[in-house]
Amino acid sequence: MKTDFHISHAHKVVGMHGNLPFWISMIQASQKVIAPDTPKTVLDFGSREGKFLPVFALMDDLAEGVGVEIDSDHLHAAQEAYQNEHIRYRHYDDLSQYESHFDVAYSQETLYTLPDLAQHANEIMRALKPGGYYFATMGSHLENPLWPHRRRVIRAEEDYPVYDYSLEEVADVFFAAGFEVGLKRLPVEYFLIYNPEVTKSFSRSYSDLVETSYRNKMFFLFYKDEK
Repeated sequence: MKTDFHISHAHKVVGMHGNLPFWISMIQASQKVIAPDTPKTVLDFGSREGKFLPVFALMDDLAEGVGVEIDSDHLHAAQEAYQNEHIRYRHYDDLSQYESHFDVAYSQETLYTLPDLAQHANEIMRALKPGGYYFATMGSHLENPLWPHRRRVIRAEEDYPVYDYSLEEVADVFFAAGFEVGLKRLPVEYFLIYNPEVTKSFSRSYSDLVETSYRNKMFFLFYKDEK
C-alpha cells in the first residue's frame, strides 16, 4: 500500500477517464482486506483499454499484472499504451493457463455482461491462489432503480451482451463455487465528472448519476479459502 498516492499521479499516467474514481475507490477499499506491503500478482478481468493496472501499480506493490479482454480494439490499445515488463494484456478465451496464479483479481462493471456467472465464478476460483481475493463492482443489477434505463441505452449503443442479475443471484452463484461472499456499497472517493451528453444519456441527470453511484454501486468481495 502506497500512502503517498494522489489522483494527479493517475492523471499523469492514464489521463482523464470516467472510471478513474471507481478504480481508485475499488483499490482503496480492497486494501482494507488484502495484505499490505507485499508484492501482488493481479488479474484485471475485462481490462478494456488497460488503464486499471497502471493505476494499481501507483497505489500498491504490483509484481505482475495480467489484463484480459475480448474486444480486439481495446486489447490493441492496451498493449500499445501500457504493456511493459510488469503488465501484459491478452485476448480472453479462458484462464486455464493461470491455475492458482493470482493473489487478487478485479473487475469493474463486468459481471452483468457475462452469460454464465457460474462458469466465471469457477474459472476465477481456479485462477486464484489459496487465500486469494476477487473484487467486483456492480451497479448494473436489478435492485438499481436506474438499471432499466441504462439497460436500454447499453443495448441500443453497445455491441456487448447485457444480462439481468440480482445481487442475491450473484452471491448465490459465487457461494456455490466455494467462495466466501461479502458485499458493501462502493465508497466512492472522488468527484464524478459531468458530461452534458453522456451523463444525461446514461444516467438521465447529474443528480441521478451521483445518487446511483453512492447508493447502488455495489462492491463484491469473493474470498478463496486458504485450504
